[in-house]
Amino acid sequence: MNFNENEPLSDQERTKLKSRIIRSAKLLRKNAKRQRRATLLYGAAASIALLFAVFTVFDKSSEQSLQDYIDENKSIVDFGSSSQVIVVLGEREKIQLNEKNNTLKYSSTGKDLHVGTGEKYRQTIEDEKKPVFNTILVPFGKRTDVTLSDGTKIWINSGSRLIYPAFFRDKEREVFLEGEAIFEVAHNPSKPFRVISTNQEINVLGTVFNVSTYPDDEMASTVLKSGSVLVTYDHDDEKSFKMAPGTMAGYNTKTKEIGMHDVNIDEYFGWREGYLSLKNRDLGYITAKLSRYYGVEIFIKENQLKTETFSGKLDLKENLGQVLQTIGEASNFFAEYQTDKIILASTKLNLKDTVPMK
Repeated sequence: MNFNENEPLSDQERTKLKSRIIRSAKLLRKNAKRQRRATLLYGAAASIALLFAVFTVFDKSSEQSLQDYIDENKSIVDFGSSSQVIVVLGEREKIQLNEKNNTLKYSSTGKDLHVGTGEKYRQTIEDEKKPVFNTILVPFGKRTDVTLSDGTKIWINSGSRLIYPAFFRDKEREVFLEGEAIFEVAHNPSKPFRVISTNQEINVLGTVFNVSTYPDDEMASTVLKSGSVLVTYDHDDEKSFKMAPGTMAGYNTKTKEIGMHDVNIDEYFGWREGYLSLKNRDLGYITAKLSRYYGVEIFIKENQLKTETFSGKLDLKENLGQVLQTIGEASNFFAEYQTDKIILASTKLNLKDTVPMK
């Protein structure tokens, strides 16, 4: 019987392997009369230990890691045309959340998922020794929050996806993020928490931090509010940094440059409360944030206009037009409202729906 170490064993193959182990043990016992007792016991013990070790390796290889799941299930992580938050359970059941029921909370076993104020979904977990991965997809213009089975709470910003196990097993807790989220990690020294993204890994025991890792952004960043985290870039231990509260670690995905500096915490955590705090931020940066938050594309016609800076606090509970009006009080530009986008320009574009921002 041949086994491919790169492929997980089927239930039938595992049964055959166990039978083979038992037969080997019986054969060793039959030879007891022909060998000295000490030699037999040693040989039997060594042989059985070796066979069980082989079985354990094959059995462990059948377990699916978080990275394996991400690589094998790329088709379910696309936002598609949905305008609502979607939860994809491990069995491929999809739950679409409405505006009022977009808060998620798992039971300590990971089997029950509570949605909003009343709905509850039961997730089938056939083998608690094997991980079951779920995915949350948050389209542009939407947000949600989830409490995982260990008590960790995560606020997920627009245009993001989070992949995580329904319940945590083994000796660590591990999730995958693309986009932006705020993590409030439940303290558990015996089970470190790890956030994985394309270019960085964040290891933590219990703390509050923000991670921003959008595919179309040059910068991937981590901002620490409290506690302590270790950030590693490109799976390179030489690119590891321990952060202190009030600092941001940034990684340029194009130049591969790494930087760390003090920041205004409110600027990176305010969106959770519904506001955006800014200090000398250019219009290009601001419109990128607003475009994701409201789910509307915003274009700036002139490069010079992109570099104009703004400081202040924007109330994100207002509609996008009101927010742009607030920015316009400190700048001079016109906003052209089209069906699926907004264009900002320093001069009037002679279209009907153009509104001056002065």
